[in-house]
Amino acid sequence: MKPGTVLRQMLRERRRTVLWWTLAVLALTAITAASYPAVRDMGSALEQVLEFMPEGTLELMGAAGGITSPAGYLNSQLYSNILPILLLIFGIGTAAWTVAGAEREGTLEPLLANPVSRSRTALERFTGTAILLSVPTLAMTLLLIVLRTPFELGDVDAGKLVAAGVGTYLLVLLFVSLTYAVGAATGSKGGAIATGAGAAAATYVVFALSSFVDFFRDLRVISPWHWFLDNSPLIEGWNWPAIGVPLLVVIPAVALGTALFTQRDLR
Repeated sequence: MKPGTVLRQMLRERRRTVLWWTLAVLALTAITAASYPAVRDMGSALEQVLEFMPEGTLELMGAAGGITSPAGYLNSQLYSNILPILLLIFGIGTAAWTVAGAEREGTLEPLLANPVSRSRTALERFTGTAILLSVPTLAMTLLLIVLRTPFELGDVDAGKLVAAGVGTYLLVLLFVSLTYAVGAATGSKGGAIATGAGAAAATYVVFALSSFVDFFRDLRVISPWHWFLDNSPLIEGWNWPAIGVPLLVVIPAVALGTALFTQRDLR
């Protein structure tokens, strides 16, 4: 098989799925952006409400810097919650299918019967997952750049929108890589999904409670959500914690999962 054959096959199989997910993310993005002028016009009333909220609650909402500025609004209404959740659902589901799901369906062994190594098959399918995940993220970022002027979000620099998109993508890819690694190593689709979703939920809980409980405050350094939300690329631009830290997990997770996949017996 020529290099990239497995990757192209996977992308063809998932093209309709990624199309629908991209349309859903774009619709959410457009609705969120279109709502900003109304929120801004309620500025003083909303800021007064926020003044009575605990600082920890504001951090959890991504609203520590306010929600009436364009950056604060997008951070609190999009990047801190619903966008990562949507991408996590899509990415974890796809990653669990790449190896474990295909093995369970009986479509992996016929693929491996071709002159292609296990490691190459697994890596190309993970690469396909990463590419598929980038499609809705990139589309959302481009749409926000286009909508800045008509929806009065022009104060947000295009470069920071790109940084925020990359940061969100890498945050989600971290949990996607854990899903892939467990699925490739064990062949269990359920176990892979549980690992990726469980890690995302558990580390978010650590981040959420770190502003209220001293015990969790000491643990927040292990939460990827802390590195992303406390160093918001939408406000701070390109920065190492939000952009670089996820790669410290993604690279070894993919390498380990692939190595274990090459050693085990297929069901």
